[in-house]
Amino acid sequence: MKIGFVISMYDEIDIVKETILNLRKYNSKIIVIQSDPGNEKMVLNESLCDKYEKMSDVAGGREEYVKVIGEKKEGKGEMIGPIALTRNFSRGFTLIRDFDVDYVVAITGDTKITNLKGISKIIEKMKRSNKIVGGTRTIGYTMYDEFGKFTQFQHRNITNIMPQFFIANIVSVRNGLFCNTKRTNKYTTEQCFGDEIVRYCRENNVGFFDVFYRIYDYANPRSIDGLRYNPEQISKIPPPFEGMINWIRYWSSQKTNNLITKIFLKIENRTKSKI
Repeated sequence: MKIGFVISMYDEIDIVKETILNLRKYNSKIIVIQSDPGNEKMVLNESLCDKYEKMSDVAGGREEYVKVIGEKKEGKGEMIGPIALTRNFSRGFTLIRDFDVDYVVAITGDTKITNLKGISKIIEKMKRSNKIVGGTRTIGYTMYDEFGKFTQFQHRNITNIMPQFFIANIVSVRNGLFCNTKRTNKYTTEQCFGDEIVRYCRENNVGFFDVFYRIYDYANPRSIDGLRYNPEQISKIPPPFEGMINWIRYWSSQKTNNLITKIFLKIENRTKSKI
């Protein structure tokens, strides 16, 4: 089984280099699309991968990016992710169609890969269940809708997927999947990629869950062997307790989930105030 990788990065140079070195052990094909970090020291050496392209920085610099994130938390402005990630991954998936691979794994620059054990197991499960695309969802949480309102509840039938890590077979990619992902939500990247799968399904007369493999129904899982998410985004809750909370979230209503979120936000804020 030949696995290719599309990496969308910004200035996560050390993590991406380490990932590439690890992937070279498996003779994987690697496509890197980098948003210009504005610092030559943060620009990836294109000789490290099979195909590299640098694109414009839609954020306008790291400081501006941080500012935008802060403003969005206050309900102002649009997010950078839906612009940069839809663009970068569309380009990367378009390029990888010409390579001899069976599956394409997409990751963001802050996601590290140390080995392919976990990813290989996921792909085998996808093959056995006849699924063409796999991803993680955030069931039970609320995200921004198309109007920038914090009202989009992630219910069990939601099609949104997390952009940090997802998988597609090469046949679907050569048929256009993720090669021209539209920015259908200016605030929530997850919807953009979910809507792209929905588009593909509609054009091929198949149902979303007929082709979609649910890797996990919560964000940034810790149990995928060889995959390391951004430490800042990983839950600090002990795994057994987190598993129980995720199970409750999956089967509960929006009202119950909002209450769970409110409780954990209070705990988080209380913890921060003590530091």
